Order: sequence, then C-alpha cells, then structure tokens
Amino acid sequence: MQVRTFKAAVIAAAAVASVAVAATPAEASNCSRGGGVYICEYGVTSYPLPNGTKQEFVVGTDRAVWTRWTDTDGDWSRWLSMGGKAYSTVRAYDYDTSDPWSFRVFYYDQAAEYWGRNRDHDGNWSPLWIHYDTPLNG
Repeated sequence: MQVRTFKAAVIAAAAVASVAVAATPAEASNCSRGGGVYICEYGVTSYPLPNGTKQEFVVGTDRAVWTRWTDTDGDWSRWLSMGGKAYSTVRAYDYDTSDPWSFRVFYYDQAAEYWGRNRDHDGNWSPLWIHYDTPLNG
C-alpha cells in the first residue's frame, strides 16, 4: 500500500515539475556581464556621462535594478543593487536638461506602473523609487 502511494506521489510530482518547466517564460533566460547575472530580455541600458565615463543598468534575476559605472580610467565598479521590482527594460531619461550629470532611471512594474529614481549632479541617487502617474517623455 505504501509503495503505491509513494509511486502516485512521484508521478504527481513529476507531472507538476514538467508543467512548471513548460510554463517558464522566455524572460527567464539569463545573461551575464561584468560578473553579474541579469534577465536577457531586458538588456543593458548604458548612460554616457559628460566626462566620457558611463553608467550601466540591468534588471537582475531578483528583478531589482542593478548598476555599475566606469571611472575616468575606464575601470568598472562592482554591481550595486538599486532595489525595485522591474518587469521592463530600465531606461534613462535626462529630466534636467540644464545639468548633463542629472538624469532619471525608470522601469515599469508588473502592473505597468512607472517607477523612477533621480541622480543628482554629484552622483547621489534619490533614496527610494518614486511612483509617478505618467512617464516624463520616457
């Protein structure tokens, strides 16, 4: 009796596992870059800074936004999590055209709502992701 119950449980578990594998979305394929892993579907967003350095953004497998940047010698920093819960490509937008060092990164969440964080002239980020009603030219 226990053997039949065990076999039935194994068959049921195998059926559930095969459904889970078949239902895995295409976005689950992962890419790697600079020692970090991110969701390939969303790609890498690169933002050039006025001194020739740049900053990159990806959506990690944890769905957080991750960033890294170059120094003036071209060396890359380590990846740093900015948090969030992205379900889209991270985009960068120059919201303050009077200051080329200031920009916003944003993404859309699972409910297609727009979230952003602003970088100031000195490289500091707003402390939290802010929910915006509508994107600003993003």
